[in-house]
This record gives sequence, structure tokens and C-alpha cells, in this order.
Amino acid sequence: MTIGTSGARALVMAAVVTLAGVAGASAWAQSPTSGVVSVPANALSIGDIESRLSAQGIKVKEIKVRDLIAKVEGYDAQGREIEIVIDRRNGETLSHKYEDDDHKRWRK
Repeated sequence: MTIGTSGARALVMAAVVTLAGVAGASAWAQSPTSGVVSVPANALSIGDIESRLSAQGIKVKEIKVRDLIAKVEGYDAQGREIEIVIDRRNGETLSHKYEDDDHKRWRK
């Protein structure tokens, strides 16, 4: 069987890509888990967050959770659209913004 010039190039390129993939995969498999956050067992659940905010008169529309942070979208007791960022470890409000009806801007 004879391989033409373009076939040989394709074969060499396939070998290079395969070797690069194997090398990258082994390096990735050996890298430490420095970016992984350990979520404690007593972190607030979505239900905990929703019930705490409801007790404050906030109507929750959506809760997004990432590691130890929860971002909540909803409406406050005055009917303004709000965004709240909560630390799931202790329930502390890290950020609270609401939409100003008069100017359609977000206020802190």
C-alpha cells in the first residue's frame, strides 16, 4: 500500500494530535485539586435560603448556587426587583441590589 504526500501528512498530524492529547490528559489527571471548593455539611440549602428570605418579606423568583455562594433574584416587600448574594456558610448577605423604579437602575 502506498501513501501519497497528503496521506502521509494526515498520518503525521494524527499522530501528533494523539500524542498531545495523551500528554495533556496525563498532566490534567496529575494536577492537584486547587480549584475545588469543599462545601461544609451545614451550608444553607436552597430551601433554607428561601424560607429565611420569605420571612423577611422577599418573594424568591430564582436561586443560583455555586459552591459557597447563592445568588437570589426576586422581589422585596415594596415590589422592587432585587438581587441578593448570600454566603451559604452563615447566611450573611454579601450584596443586595434593587431596581429603582424611577430610573430603572440598580441600586445598592
